[in-house]
Amino acid sequence: MIREGEVRFSNHIRVAIVGAGPAGLGVARVLRDLAIPDVWVLERGRIGQSFLNWPADTRFLTPSFPGNVFGLTDLNAISYDSSPGWSLRCEHPDGAAYAQYLEQAQAAFGINVQCGIDVRSIRPEGEVFELETNAGAFTADFVIWACGQFGTPSDGGMPGAELAHHYGRVRRWEEIPGGVVYVVGGYESGIDAAIGLARAGKDAVVLDSGAPWLDSDKDPSRNLSPYTLQRLESVRKDLPITLIPNADVIALENEADGVRILVGDGRSWLSDGPPVLATGFGSGTGPVSEWFDYDADGLPMLTPQDESGAAPGLFLVGPEVSHNGHLFCFIYKFRQRFAVVARAIAGRIGVDTTALEIYNDNNMLLEDLTCCDDDKCLC
Repeated sequence: MIREGEVRFSNHIRVAIVGAGPAGLGVARVLRDLAIPDVWVLERGRIGQSFLNWPADTRFLTPSFPGNVFGLTDLNAISYDSSPGWSLRCEHPDGAAYAQYLEQAQAAFGINVQCGIDVRSIRPEGEVFELETNAGAFTADFVIWACGQFGTPSDGGMPGAELAHHYGRVRRWEEIPGGVVYVVGGYESGIDAAIGLARAGKDAVVLDSGAPWLDSDKDPSRNLSPYTLQRLESVRKDLPITLIPNADVIALENEADGVRILVGDGRSWLSDGPPVLATGFGSGTGPVSEWFDYDADGLPMLTPQDESGAAPGLFLVGPEVSHNGHLFCFIYKFRQRFAVVARAIAGRIGVDTTALEIYNDNNMLLEDLTCCDDDKCLC
């Protein structure tokens, strides 16, 4: 692994991939299989840094298990021939364990990773991109933006949000003060927070504008996963978790005795200490937002090759990729787009794409992935 501060690449590289998480390392692996030279993954922290920043008790929602002998890929793997379930001996790994898997994958696949490089902006300059970083300026023929969303907590513009702790900033639930802790938001991170708080000996009260814990929608991209529902059901028998539906929190106000939580229908609760905001995350494309257009849901609008329409040669991989209403927000979904991006880049530099047939053999059908019509989208 490259040591922080030890810049190993030249001032110009063929492909710069920003972010050393599953998206960045996964697409780098596919480019390596095509023998595209001078591909570098640039990471401002460590490999898997976002996962290292997860709350200590948070675990993967999707089960991780090896099925390679049957031609199936581990749901949380970055490639068809690796498995965190096998290497970690864990079905639902925590963030630290998954970061360990990513480091193992980087070493095993020989992926060039440069840590300690904070890419602050990019700018098209003729036929190349100029990248402004903490280590100076570099240029690249292609840029693949692979930054996730965990590093951009969102409070949704809620007045008084500074009086709370956002889920994305919490490392250990026992460090949250107060015997009774209110959680604003009842989706995945909200329920995970409630379970973590209850296990830390606190009374957890979840406020949500709906009741996602009762919704029967089977799509885990839009509702609570079976794993979360199972965890919730098992701990509520013994731990103090209160779920309050139809509580649309509109503001937080500071009072002498704590923080007042205001709901749109006039109800309110007084919290002794800071509530926890489980209000989601913003876009990970912030530093390059000027080179993307966004739809009504705030998602980047992409070409069928997952490319920016405003800056050709700038691609997006990861959980924000969306086509025709289908959101590729889990690893097993967005890794299906790696071959699409790789084929686009390879075609422009005249590299043989025969190696991509192996992805066809592993249920990553390129002809289906180029455009994501409702009848063929592999979501």
